[in-house]
Amino acid sequence: MDKNVRLVFNRKKKATEVTVDAIEIVVTLQRQRCYFYTGFSITINQWDDNTKKVVNHSEASLLNHQIAEKLTEYEHILIAMKVNKDDMTIAQFKTYIGTEGNNRHNFMAWIRERIEKRKLGEGTRKGHLTMYHSLERFGKFKTFDDVTLQHINQFDLFIREEETFTTQGKPITRSDSAIHNYHKRFKPYVTEAFNIGLIKENPYLRFKDKRGEKNEKPHLSKVQIDQLVVMRETSKEPQMNKYIDFFLFQTFTGMAYIDAKNFDYKQHVVTIDGKDFIDGRRIKTDNEFVTPILPITQKILERNNFELKIPSNQKYNQFLKGIGLALKCNFPLTTHIARHTFACTVMLGQGVPKEVLQVMMGHVSIKTTELYAKMPMEFVSQKLDSHVFGLWK
Repeated sequence: MDKNVRLVFNRKKKATEVTVDAIEIVVTLQRQRCYFYTGFSITINQWDDNTKKVVNHSEASLLNHQIAEKLTEYEHILIAMKVNKDDMTIAQFKTYIGTEGNNRHNFMAWIRERIEKRKLGEGTRKGHLTMYHSLERFGKFKTFDDVTLQHINQFDLFIREEETFTTQGKPITRSDSAIHNYHKRFKPYVTEAFNIGLIKENPYLRFKDKRGEKNEKPHLSKVQIDQLVVMRETSKEPQMNKYIDFFLFQTFTGMAYIDAKNFDYKQHVVTIDGKDFIDGRRIKTDNEFVTPILPITQKILERNNFELKIPSNQKYNQFLKGIGLALKCNFPLTTHIARHTFACTVMLGQGVPKEVLQVMMGHVSIKTTELYAKMPMEFVSQKLDSHVFGLWK
């Protein structure tokens, strides 16, 4: 909770076991205080001063929820004031409350709230927050009325020319692909604002985004996969084995780190025509994916008691750097390389059609037909022949 916004109860000392007093929000700015009534009054025994919550009340949950929402609203107003570089005064704070134009004042606060509430993986959310901080530095998206084509073009120029540095102080030059990613993360919020009527036009419909040329996705070859499998079979270090098995599990299922981390065998595995499949939804996009459990995947699961656990993504990637050196990779070996390897080597390399792969990986694309969206399980089951199941053992 923002230290400038807090809850107070019984300020006037009127509350008793039968007499009610107000629950208020006190806002403190530049040593000035202002009290705002939440709309709720309760008795002395219906308030817990330690947790700042309503208790012993028939509608305690509802009241606490609505009070929390009001607190959040006030905290967002303070964020908007800072972003808009307003005077941090009570008088200015009051201009944001109860006015028709309230939404127009809160674009940056709104987008921050959406980033916090959207169902995103930890890595994806971090990327969206990086985009958000670049909007803060740009400084021209203060209100919803500021979300215009002119400002988006200016933002594009800003992130192209902004001087940034690595932690070692080396200058960073953003590529077209990097700049595209800023727009890729910003665009969904602009589109959402348009769809719910917060802005009158979606400027991204007229914005031309230069995307850098796609490079081939780095991935392990079949020889390197075989080397990694041998490495695991000869290793006697428990922690190392956990990391390798997790990476191999990703390699042979195509699952992203966050999806593999949340994999539950009992919940996600189904059997179709005698073959086991993982039927799940991507945490990043909420899109359904269906991927086969190959014999080697089954071995990995069995030797880990069907539970794959590693400490953290950061430690995992640090370990993979060392594995990459051992495999003589000419690219940094990261968790996402496993997903690329599944696509390029394990599946496409063995002739699996791209349309089937798209469903297995849970990719969102305008080329995906209604058939794939409605019946991904049947589609993959019918198109995947026994050749794939017999290859990776």
